[in-house]
Amino acid sequence: MKRSLLILLFFLFVSFLFPPIAKADIGPKPSLKVIVKNPPTGSYYLDLLIDYEVSYPYSYIDEEDVDDINMYNILKNYNVDGWRPALVTGTKVPLFGKITGKRENDTMIHTFSYLGVPDRFKVIIVEESGEISISNNIIERKAFDSTVYFDYATKSLRETSTLLAYIKQFLITYPATLIVEGLILLLFGLSLKRNWKAFMLVNLITQTLLTLTVFTGMYFQGSMAGFFYYIPIEILIVIVELRLFKKYLVGHSQLRKKAFAIVANIISFIIGIVALIYVPYI
Repeated sequence: MKRSLLILLFFLFVSFLFPPIAKADIGPKPSLKVIVKNPPTGSYYLDLLIDYEVSYPYSYIDEEDVDDINMYNILKNYNVDGWRPALVTGTKVPLFGKITGKRENDTMIHTFSYLGVPDRFKVIIVEESGEISISNNIIERKAFDSTVYFDYATKSLRETSTLLAYIKQFLITYPATLIVEGLILLLFGLSLKRNWKAFMLVNLITQTLLTLTVFTGMYFQGSMAGFFYYIPIEILIVIVELRLFKKYLVGHSQLRKKAFAIVANIISFIIGIVALIYVPYI
């Protein structure tokens, strides 16, 4: 009976990770925030310049979506030395964003997300007067969730520290995982008082493993590598936590400990997916 229940739980978990729909949209998506310092006083459009060609581009911005057709046409027609605007001319895979920004104090914030976020890009700004401004340098993006600063006055472009970005990511995901899986631990009748050390240490190990794996994939192979590494490492984490929780959690049966490990990972994974899909990038 115990073996049958474990097999059932395992196949439920696998069926969630690999549903029958071939194009299932799972896992984290890269994002990019462009913060414009000393922005133009009037309205403007901003896009990312990319230097690759594509036969069947994904584009989600057209003339019906813009307020100033003149600025839009100038932006769309820009192509110098193979560099062209990503949003308005299209990318290999979908890229979400807007060519308008949101004011925040003395800066303007522009956000881009999904798999089309480029690993290599420049920034272009087109103003109402028709003036075009291009960043002086190229960004080779490293962080999965990247923030870059574009100083309109100097035309310089820089990315924030990759290490700090991943420390920040870990400081968000680790406590969130502890809260979600801690509640599930209590629902399974396992004592948090007796198990808190093992519970926190196991999650510290697995969350560090997750962060370092995605970080390594991003750093050496780009955002798509980070995306494809995410699911296999999650499967490995389930296996690791099954063994460690079975060995180090105290109270109740081995079957309950294994069931807790599987259910906790499924629920925390689902919550993460929902958050990535429905919570807008800020």
